[in-house]
Amino acid sequence: MFIIVLGRILIMITSIISIRLFTTLLSPTEIGRLNIFLAIYGWFALVLLNPVVMYVNRKIIEWDTLEVVHKNLICLFKYFIIVSLLAGFGIVILNYLIGIGIIASSLWIFIIIAGSILLYSLNTSVLGWLNLFRKRFLFVFFSVLTLWLGIGISIFFVLRLFSKAEYWLLGQLLGNALVLFLAIPVLFKILRKNNSATSNNKEGFTLSAVFNFAWPLAIGTFLYWCHTQGYRFVFQSIAGTELLGFFVVGFGIGSNLMLSFDTLFNQYYHPVFYNDISNSDKKEKTIAWNNYSYAFFPAAIIVAVYVSAGGHLFITVFTDEKFHAVGSIVLWGAVSELLRMIFSTLGMVSHAEMKMKPLIFPGITGAFVAITGVFLFVKINPFLGAGLALFLGWLLALVHLYFKMRKLLPIQIPWKRIFYGFTLSLPVIAFFSAMKKVLLMPTLFQSIMLLSATGIYVLLIEVILARKWLKFPLKMPFLDDFEQKIKSIVFGNL
Repeated sequence: MFIIVLGRILIMITSIISIRLFTTLLSPTEIGRLNIFLAIYGWFALVLLNPVVMYVNRKIIEWDTLEVVHKNLICLFKYFIIVSLLAGFGIVILNYLIGIGIIASSLWIFIIIAGSILLYSLNTSVLGWLNLFRKRFLFVFFSVLTLWLGIGISIFFVLRLFSKAEYWLLGQLLGNALVLFLAIPVLFKILRKNNSATSNNKEGFTLSAVFNFAWPLAIGTFLYWCHTQGYRFVFQSIAGTELLGFFVVGFGIGSNLMLSFDTLFNQYYHPVFYNDISNSDKKEKTIAWNNYSYAFFPAAIIVAVYVSAGGHLFITVFTDEKFHAVGSIVLWGAVSELLRMIFSTLGMVSHAEMKMKPLIFPGITGAFVAITGVFLFVKINPFLGAGLALFLGWLLALVHLYFKMRKLLPIQIPWKRIFYGFTLSLPVIAFFSAMKKVLLMPTLFQSIMLLSATGIYVLLIEVILARKWLKFPLKMPFLDDFEQKIKSIVFGNL
């Protein structure tokens, strides 16, 4: 846990530097173009790659036990290459024939789309497998190295060549590629070598096995893409590329801060959860998910309150001055991402049961509400309208999914624990509200100090909650006393 937390701190610092740099070096219009590129990459990654990778994540520990993991991963790598080449050529042809909002040469489109699909996705997968096999240090080291190399190369290209989205993205791709050359050999040394006696394992990376698992998930991830990235095309057509650039920066800070916590938590807990559901019955899977939600939901809500209430300070820290006026959008990014995280956690019930079809209709609900809302509300108010539409989409999708998942496993939402965590975070809201009235235009230094001071309190209450499921090597009696006083005054015994 210490290694993962240290890694996430380094990644967070690097992310702050990265966002600050590209909002300084790139114009809002170029940032809008960059996000159109990422949205197109996201479609292929989510629809064609993510379902297959999730199947591999579900089976890779079992494959390693059976000593067939090497051959199955090689089949997956071949699949990555085929999808990246077909996607690159396909987008070039589609953009030439009908136009899809990308103003760039065919060569650049092919390089960015094909390269992103192959290198981003493969890098994320390989490093994720290192973490699944609990090689925490290697996972953190390669993750941080990927970011540092990408930022360094991107800055060099943008400053020395052209301040364009393509050059920034090219630097990111090269950073991912360099780390892959190091990480793939390390991964294959860790995994058990193929055993000829089990080489005909029927539950390997076969077309029928992957398709049966992945096709419902592919539909679900397509709907997820519509909800989280496809709206950008609708927004761009109504409000223009420049306003899209402003919106995705503000919304993205809120969602990316939440995503950083989501990643930190799940990098630690996913290996635990996958091991708990491996070769288990329904009762054991239910217990595993209930333990997961008990730990995750309250902690995520506390972070969402922190990010939402401090949005005007985060925008000051993360971005160039020209973006400071869109600090209110950070709130919509944070609360929307919170609902998305809870939605994904509920979806792990389907994952545990290897039944992905129940994810489809809640995804339809969310995507339809979000896209329709963006189309209607952006015309009235581009920033508030888009934020509200995306939030409502996740809210209704979440309600729909909950009833679906209850039919698969008798899961329980930890409502008391959630309420407890939210109440502990109320001082954060009060503090930021008071400071907003005192400091109408906080400086960078003031913003950092206020966020740091409040962050210490947030960390404290996160530790209080985490002690219920995470075994610390040190005893903390002062935290026990603090929590008992809170419970005796406000809640009684939870």
